[in-house]
Amino acid sequence: MIVKGRVFVLFVVMILMVIGLIGIFVPGLPGNGLIFLSSLGYGMFTKFEKISVTWIVFFAVITILAFVFDYVASLLGAKKFGATKAGIIGGFLGGIAGVLLFSIPGLLIGQFLGTCIGELCYGKELKLSMKSGFGTMLGYMLGVVINVTIGITMIGVFLVKVLR
Repeated sequence: MIVKGRVFVLFVVMILMVIGLIGIFVPGLPGNGLIFLSSLGYGMFTKFEKISVTWIVFFAVITILAFVFDYVASLLGAKKFGATKAGIIGGFLGGIAGVLLFSIPGLLIGQFLGTCIGELCYGKELKLSMKSGFGTMLGYMLGVVINVTIGITMIGVFLVKVLR
């Protein structure tokens, strides 16, 4: 009976981890945080037999780093390409509107257009506004690549530890 319970919990954990991977791309869904919490939950359920507390602490650290990097990557991408506070706010709002209206492609387009509109409202020329919009998208994409790498790493280590 215990084995069936572990298999079921592992199944649920894997579903949550896949949702976490999807959440890296979709604002509003938890990303690496859900992957971390899933591994923590499995560890607690199994009394850390297969996945040790040390690995859970490691997952916590890289999850925090992922959150920090995600924020910093978008900000630095926008700043590197000359975005002002108005452009950054516009990009954030545009990204939310875009994902609500058009899913993932809408997120990128919304960030770009939102940043451009914010920069134009601030008084920048169209060419400079578009440069800032490009920087915002580039920073976001860099953040996604890093977060996917971290998420896949956590899932991979988790599976190696749990399935051995």
